[in-house]
Amino acid sequence: MYKIILPLLALGFTQASLAASCDSSNETLVAHYTVETHNVKGDQQKVLELWRAKDVVAHHYPQTAITEAWEKVNNKLIKPTRYFDEHKRAIEYQPGEKVHGKSETNWSYRNQLFSDDLLASMTEVSRSGSGCETEIVYQRKTANTKITLTWLPELKIAKTFYAESAQQSIHWQLTGTEYDVQKISDFFALRSAYQSTDFADIGDDHTDPFLTKMVHQGFIEKGASGYYNSDGAAIEGGHHH
Repeated sequence: MYKIILPLLALGFTQASLAASCDSSNETLVAHYTVETHNVKGDQQKVLELWRAKDVVAHHYPQTAITEAWEKVNNKLIKPTRYFDEHKRAIEYQPGEKVHGKSETNWSYRNQLFSDDLLASMTEVSRSGSGCETEIVYQRKTANTKITLTWLPELKIAKTFYAESAQQSIHWQLTGTEYDVQKISDFFALRSAYQSTDFADIGDDHTDPFLTKMVHQGFIEKGASGYYNSDGAAIEGGHHH
C-alpha cells in the first residue's frame, strides 16, 4: 500500500519554490512525472512530460521519442498532432477528425492529464495549505479499484496519483516543474518545423519510407499514451472507456 500524502521536501519542493511557481501562469509550465506500474507481468516505470502553453498542450514520452500535441482551435474544436521526434516528422489531424475512433472534445483531459470530469467524480478527502500552496486529496472507490489523487488546484496539475486493485497498482509522481517561457516556446517551435503530413493524405502516398514504417508499426493508429487506470479505462472521467 502506498503512502498517500508525501511530504513536500520528498519531492524536492520548498514552500518558497511553490510560492514562486504560483506567480507563474498555470497556462505556461512543464510538469515532469514518473509513472510506475506493478502487476503480474512485473514492474514498469515510464517518464511523461506535460508541456503547456496558451491554447496548446503536449504530452512528451522520452522513452518512445513521441510527442502528442493538441491545439484548442475554439471552444469546441481541438486539433491533434503527433510528432515523431527521432525522425523530425509530424502527422496532423484536422480539428474534429476522429483519432482512434473518437473526436477530441475534452480539453481538460489533455491540458491537465486528469480531467475536470474525473475530479468531479471524486470525493474530497482533505485539503491543506492555502492560496498558491493549496493541495486537495481526492478519492474514488469502485468495486475493484481505489484511486487517490493529490491535486494542486492553482497549477491544475497532479502531485501524486494512485490506482490500486487486486490486479495491479499504478503510481504517478510529480518530480518537478518548470516555468521557463522561452524553453517552452522553443519546444513547440522545434516541432512545428518538422515535415508534416496530413493524416487524410497518408493513404495516397505509398513512396514515403517513414509513413510505410509508421503504418506497419501501428504508431499512426495506436496512440503513444496508454496510461490507464486499474479498471482499464483511460484516466479522463467516470464514463469514458
